[in-house]
Amino acid sequence: MPVISVLWGLGLLTAISLSLLWNGNMSRSLAHQSLEVAGIHATVEAAVNRAVVALLDPRPERRWRTDGTTERFEFEGTPIRVSIQDELGRIDLNQAEEPVFVSLLQSAGLDLNSATSLADKIVDWRTATPFKHLNGAKEEEYRASGSAFRPRNGPFQSVDELLLVMDMTPALFRRIEPALTVYSGHQFIDPQLAPREALLALPNMTPDAIESALTARTGPPMVADPGSLRGRAFTIHTEFRKLDRTIAYDAAIRLTGNPAQPYWLLSWRAK
Repeated sequence: MPVISVLWGLGLLTAISLSLLWNGNMSRSLAHQSLEVAGIHATVEAAVNRAVVALLDPRPERRWRTDGTTERFEFEGTPIRVSIQDELGRIDLNQAEEPVFVSLLQSAGLDLNSATSLADKIVDWRTATPFKHLNGAKEEEYRASGSAFRPRNGPFQSVDELLLVMDMTPALFRRIEPALTVYSGHQFIDPQLAPREALLALPNMTPDAIESALTARTGPPMVADPGSLRGRAFTIHTEFRKLDRTIAYDAAIRLTGNPAQPYWLLSWRAK
């Protein structure tokens, strides 16, 4: 019996030691991961702040363009690529009319009937009334299709919410996502700021015309007075190499006009 007790005690001590060793290794691993994540977030935050400074610089030659043009700078030795997209150049999911969505969906490869049907469903998702468009969908149609989702019957809260709309596929969403926003608050887009995907949705816009428009975007930014940017929304795209991989984030901001808090962060996500 004493021998058995000793062996049992040794076994218990071994198990405790192994547990402490495992927990110690796990804690170090988690701490290391936390530091890496904190470092990534600090780099992205530095890029966002640098972009805001460039937006508000009183010297026109120092301002960065807001049409998605890539700029470069370094933060603590890390080369960073940053682009600023003015949301006025994108199609607002809550403001655009149905024909704009039809054109956008056709530019992404849908035929006219399919594009019209899906455009009806997009508009129905955001419309508060119970009445649906000819090819649209309200709660009854979503329930009948077995969908776990129901139309919001109110404004889209994010572009990602479009994935919940009936008949929207992930592949199609990826093609049209760069053209879309929920932050501009405008019915129409500014072609001088629009990305390629949004330009494709404009009437009579041929591929050659789009290439010419994009190529012509050189020189200083169009906005002469940073004070006129108050209330405007921008998406700041950041890319850099870290941990042997490319890190990419999008941060949507709205400028406040308040020097003490120059911007509000609207959304922040890894790409």
